[in-house]
Amino acid sequence: MRSVILLVLLLVANPSFAVESDKVSHFAGSAALGGVADSVVYHTATQMGPGERVAASTGAALVPGFIIECVDEFSGYHFSWPDLLAGALGAGTGSVLGELVNGQFWISASGRQVRLIGHW
Repeated sequence: MRSVILLVLLLVANPSFAVESDKVSHFAGSAALGGVADSVVYHTATQMGPGERVAASTGAALVPGFIIECVDEFSGYHFSWPDLLAGALGAGTGSVLGELVNGQFWISASGRQVRLIGHW
């Protein structure tokens, strides 16, 4: 449990030199879009499994980030693969969190272990 707390503290205590604020904004924006997209897919596409929902919502949430990078390329800035990677990681994280919120996964914690349990 201490290692989980330490990992969370390291992720929250983000020194300014470790990650650029631009990457954080790409990650956060895509994570929000991923959560919303997963919620929409969860409630509308009931025939899809959880893996298919996560993949579809991650792809849908990544589209605005890709468009932003294409606009950057043609407006004088350069296409940034690290920005797109941060967006992809954020979209995936938001999609998985959307599944958690919508009730497909359950977190089970007892004693010395924390498990992610699927309910489907």
